[in-house]
Amino acid sequence: MHSGWLKVFIIRSLLLMITLPAFALTARADFFQYTDQEGTVVMVDDESKVPAYYRKKTRTTRVAPAGESRTTSVRARGNQAIVPVQIRYRNATVDAWLLLDTGATVSVISKNLADRLGIKPDGAESRLSQLADGRVIETPRMRVDYLAVGPKRTHNAEVAILPANGPAMGFDGLLGMNFLGEFRYRLDVNNQIIEWQ
Repeated sequence: MHSGWLKVFIIRSLLLMITLPAFALTARADFFQYTDQEGTVVMVDDESKVPAYYRKKTRTTRVAPAGESRTTSVRARGNQAIVPVQIRYRNATVDAWLLLDTGATVSVISKNLADRLGIKPDGAESRLSQLADGRVIETPRMRVDYLAVGPKRTHNAEVAILPANGPAMGFDGLLGMNFLGEFRYRLDVNNQIIEWQ
């Protein structure tokens, strides 16, 4: 009778010892800030320590897991943000600059960037794409191994390839919503950074 209970206890203990380190690796500490009636800014690490009266006006700061950057530097040009992106396709990994474009459903890369990645658009599926000026053109679509911006990455991401290189604009394509829609972020153009939430 006791040996059955002991076996269950040992198995549960081992499972707990295996599981806890996994949680410890992804643990994060969030901070909650509020201003009290005297105007003092108070910061605590547990939301239950915030008096109920101040909870609606509490500002939460999310702290990323150790080693993960919360910001990515961008190039600001007027009201545009040009973002450093790493793209992997098969055996090629290329660093590129893509214009952050919340109006683009899918990320778009130039023919030149596709060539640098070794992408052969001839075998790609073609679909119609609408440009910002309203024109509709046929663009090859491919899936790359991943798109990464700073600490954020999407795997098996679809990209549209512009059939010809246009005039030099200082970036290699558009970073669209198939990447941007996966993450919470805030663009700070004045300080030229993306803050990841």
